[in-house]
Order: sequence, then structure tokens, then C-alpha cells
Amino acid sequence: MVGPAARHRLLNGLLAAVLCTTAAVVTQQAGVLMSADWSSGMTRHALSKWATGQTTYTNEQWEQARQDLTRAVALTPNDATLHDALAQLQAIRGRSIWTIGGPNSPEVAAYREALAHQETSIRLRPTHAMAWANLALMHMAVNTSPEALYQAWREAARLGPKEIDVENTLVILAANTWVSAPADVRQWVETRRPGFAAEMANPAVPATSPQ
Repeated sequence: MVGPAARHRLLNGLLAAVLCTTAAVVTQQAGVLMSADWSSGMTRHALSKWATGQTTYTNEQWEQARQDLTRAVALTPNDATLHDALAQLQAIRGRSIWTIGGPNSPEVAAYREALAHQETSIRLRPTHAMAWANLALMHMAVNTSPEALYQAWREAARLGPKEIDVENTLVILAANTWVSAPADVRQWVETRRPGFAAEMANPAVPATSPQ
């Protein structure tokens, strides 16, 4: 699997885009969420700003957002978007407090919380491709087994073959695990990014950027 430093670089670059996509989906559910006591504009919109670095947050603001979302989940436990939002919130936390990425570190604990909420979201909405892509990302963050990462990766690829956000996420994940990536994963990427394998074999040439 990828080492702590490489995982941190990947997460810094990838989480902003992925989490912003998640935030957009969550914001669209505002009408539903209002009935679940998550109507404040700060909570709905702050997550995407925190994820992209447009604004910073205090510990108090983060905790307030967590409490708002937790209350909302208690009222509407089968709303997958709420679990997406909680996964996003925990991932933002994990990224911001990253130290060495050790198995018992606070940042990995935050990502484990994110992973658990993402798994709940998928149980409630198993055909959502971006949720599976997010799950693959969370597996990388907590450094779980390659089998778990690629299982989520493959499901995202199966469900979202024409979704560009999903594709970009999967390409970046594959690029950062290229040495150990299974043959079918490499082939999937090469089909969508012709010449990618050759670029990865030549470190002097930067890998193709997401389109």
C-alpha cells in the first residue's frame, strides 16, 4: 500500500475535489434536511468551503456541524446524504490534523469514522457510484487492505462509467497505487487515458492529469 507521506499528498490533492462533489449533492437535499433539523446555511454550505480551503474552521464550528448532522441522522437515519456529509466532515478533520498517518493516529481515527459513514451511505444507496469512489479513497486514507480498496474501486467503475468525477477519482487512485494495481484496474485506466501506462513507467514524464 501507499506510504504515509504519499497518502497525505494524495489526500490533500484529491479530497478537495471529491468532497466538494459530495457537498454539492448534499446541498441539493436541503429541503429534506430542513425537516431533520439541519437547515442552517452555515452547516450546509460550510463543508464545501472547508473541503476546498476557501475558508478555515474552528474546533467549535466543526463540533457544531457534527452535532447538527448527528441530530439530523437521529431524525432521518435512512437519509444517505446525511451520512455522506458526516463522512465528508470527518475526512476534512482527518486531512487538517494529519501528522504521520500511523494506524493509531488521530487523523486515521477520523478517516475510520468517515469510512464507517460512507459504508452506511452505500448500504442505504448501493448504486451511487461516487459514494463507492469515496469509499475507495477512505480505504486508502486508513491504509486498509488493497482488496477492500479495489473492491470499492471496481464497484465505482461499474456503476459510474460515464461520470467524469468518478472517473477522475478512480484514475488518481489508480495512479497512486500503480505499482500494486491489479491488471484490470490498469487496463481500465489505459482505456480511458491512452498512454497512461507508458507515462507511469517513465517517472520523468508526469502522469496524465484528470480531464
